[in-house]
Amino acid sequence: MKPAPLVPTAVPRSVAPIERTISAGTTRGARGYSIRLVHYGGNGPDAIVVVTGGEFRRLRALLRDRRILGFRSRKATRVRGHRGYVLTRRGGPTTRELVWVERGVVYAIGSGTPKRISLANLRATARGLDRLDRAWIGGPDDPDNSSGGFAVTTARTVTVEFEAQCAFTARVGQARVTLIRRGNVFVFDIAEHRDGPWTGTVTGTIAGDVLTLDIRASGTIGGEACDTGALRAHAPLASPDDDHSGGS
Repeated sequence: MKPAPLVPTAVPRSVAPIERTISAGTTRGARGYSIRLVHYGGNGPDAIVVVTGGEFRRLRALLRDRRILGFRSRKATRVRGHRGYVLTRRGGPTTRELVWVERGVVYAIGSGTPKRISLANLRATARGLDRLDRAWIGGPDDPDNSSGGFAVTTARTVTVEFEAQCAFTARVGQARVTLIRRGNVFVFDIAEHRDGPWTGTVTGTIAGDVLTLDIRASGTIGGEACDTGALRAHAPLASPDDDHSGGS
């Protein structure tokens, strides 16, 4: 997809940490993409943020769609340095959206949970959007080790997912972590970023087209001991865009 999708890297506290609340959403006619950030309380979802890009080819079409859906208030504003609008629908929980066009793509970021997600939260999330950079996938040199590593980067973040070989069965465990990236070297403690059985550390170094992941993760799942061993992820799957600017 060009330009590369804008994805959240900084989110409101009510839908943090991002690796526990993020999921893919749906769009009209499967156009563009949708990202949902959802926090579940005791009675179901209580904080929701939705980001879409490319669902509508023109801003005029999005505005027409929102009028049909009952959005009656439209105020001009600036979003990420671009002209846009704040759209509001009242009646039931107030729903607000920021909509704008950036590099020819129509974007929207909105929420219908105003008690937990304010307009200021939506603006901050919009400022934190970053373009996908690259994706890597790889595994250990040992052909008998079924562990694997996967990473996605933006200019400011890295998301790591790994699978660990367990003792007696082919079943694997997974954990996914998103953190702020400072340069081309990063390290984090898995337990600080993920609920579940995993402990250990991940160290990564990005050098050109190679990402080296040194994963030391272990856990006990279903009574089985699981361990990743050392993993090497390499060979970028995509390098869609080198432009990570947010303004015009």
